[in-house]
Amino acid sequence: MFFRKVTICVLFALGFAVLVPIAADAQKIELRSAKIYIRETPPQWDKALALLETALEKDPGNNDAHYLLGLIHYYKANFDEMFENWEVVILDDLDRKDKNQYKDTLNSMIRTNYQRGQQSYEKGEYANAADFYSRSVNATSMLQDALRSTGNKNDAKTADELEPAKQQGYLYWGYAHLGAEDYDNARSALEKLLEIDPDKFEAWDGLINVYYTSEAWDKLITACNKVIEMSEEIDLNTYLILRNAYFGVADTASVIATYERAMEAFPEEKSLYRDASSIHSAKKNYDKAIEALEKGHSALPDDVELLRYLGTNYYNKGLSDKEAGDVEAASMALHGAVDSMNRLLTLQPNNIDGHDILSDAYFGLASIETDEAKSQEFSAKGEEHRKKKLDLITSGEGM
Repeated sequence: MFFRKVTICVLFALGFAVLVPIAADAQKIELRSAKIYIRETPPQWDKALALLETALEKDPGNNDAHYLLGLIHYYKANFDEMFENWEVVILDDLDRKDKNQYKDTLNSMIRTNYQRGQQSYEKGEYANAADFYSRSVNATSMLQDALRSTGNKNDAKTADELEPAKQQGYLYWGYAHLGAEDYDNARSALEKLLEIDPDKFEAWDGLINVYYTSEAWDKLITACNKVIEMSEEIDLNTYLILRNAYFGVADTASVIATYERAMEAFPEEKSLYRDASSIHSAKKNYDKAIEALEKGHSALPDDVELLRYLGTNYYNKGLSDKEAGDVEAASMALHGAVDSMNRLLTLQPNNIDGHDILSDAYFGLASIETDEAKSQEFSAKGEEHRKKKLDLITSGEGM
């Protein structure tokens, strides 16, 4: 009985040993036949595909089968399937002819898809452009990996030389998605580029749009600060978006700091002084509001709107100081309002707001003045400007 079992095992082993070369020979036949079908005119793709898929069922890691399947998918424009097959191809295990064709095919894909991407982008066909750029980038990455895997110094050098083109492909890929308003994929492409080059200005600049749209405030703050830091010519809009991001995270101190940075970069932008002062005024922080507006007036001495805001804040500070019992501070603030409005009326004598604020400021001074004669003098001036305001309104001559 023991002898019989041994005999059966031996026979089974012998049978298996015979089957292995038979299976290997069958695969070689399938591969050779597939190549013949590929070379026919016209190529018989379906028959070649069937043979190669059968070969892979028997040997899922067969290098030549994956290479040939990828080549067929390339010719049939099934690029996703092509990349899937060629991801597992070992370049060094291909024969010389196939190795060259593998590299030539990827090089052709890189160049052709990049060019078509450019053409589509220029036409405003952003979704199509994104597809072309993605293929160019994927083909570049695949070729780089294959070249570096050989251990050959020249291949490694060639792979390195492809890097700038790949990075440019990532950039256009991201911007094409931006043009198509596909913000998720734009973010994916541009963030991938930043993994390669963290100082890529254009990538940070593109991500500002992505993060702003998705209200990713923390990331938007980082992107804006990076762009401001790296930019040779800073765009005012970048500061304003950064301000909005700080508003988004309720960081008022950083909002103000952003306005101050913007004022330094754009000293003649009136809205910066006006808006910053409005934030301070809303919190009744009149000293800071006045400071911002005085800075704006120094930069833009003939701007009537800034003078009007300045006079209003001096007046409001005067009332606030008066309510707090600080008569001296109230007097200084109200005199500040008078000075501001006199400057305004020098520029625009018929400005209704100028006369209105000046009238209130004089009446305010009269209310805190202990010297009766001076108090009456302030009241008279207040009445004079109140009457002038009404005359300008009724005559239609006011501004």
